[in-house]
Amino acid sequence: MRVSGYAVVRDQPDHEPAGRLRETCHDIRQPIAAMQALAAAALGDPGLRDVTRSYLEQIVTQAQSLAEIIRQRLHTEEPAEMRTRLTDLGSLADEAAAAERVTYEGALEVEPHVEPVLVCVNQTEVRGIISNLLSNATRAAGPVGTVTIEISRQLGLAELVVQDTGPGFGAIPEGTGLGWRIMAQSLAKCEGKISYRCGALGGVRASFWLPLAAA
Repeated sequence: MRVSGYAVVRDQPDHEPAGRLRETCHDIRQPIAAMQALAAAALGDPGLRDVTRSYLEQIVTQAQSLAEIIRQRLHTEEPAEMRTRLTDLGSLADEAAAAERVTYEGALEVEPHVEPVLVCVNQTEVRGIISNLLSNATRAAGPVGTVTIEISRQLGLAELVVQDTGPGFGAIPEGTGLGWRIMAQSLAKCEGKISYRCGALGGVRASFWLPLAAA
């Protein structure tokens, strides 16, 4: 860089991927906040139909998730422990399933979970993992298929299982593999792990485990 008057002038613009990402996050922060505010304002209309209200609630939820992702990207110096909080894994599964049902024509069932299954995690990342698993499962099962989610606890671990009635491994178009890698990396940050195998419904059984929060 060189000094010109009182201003510092860069000889070359910052083309580093991290720099571009931060700039993009900064630019889209306000439009997302506006979307959230508009949807929240529309929810105040007493004449809304139930289905419209449900869609608007999903818009608010998704906008909040996007806003949190952007906040974390803009504050990369924030300690990892500051991004985690005590969370009911079942609630995150319910939220992800509700969002997926908006566009999925098949059956998406969350097995009843009476007691909270508490974990200490980055809510945004874990919700994203569940959404990714559901997206894969609904694509495999197709519009007349079934996808199930089950949450349980065993031996100090919380387990979430997604199964589908799709054709199974190797019978649907392969993706880029990025989703699997991102999920595995996100889970590793909170001492979790993930695996796939053939499921009881005929398709894939995808499972991940997280340490239960200390009592």
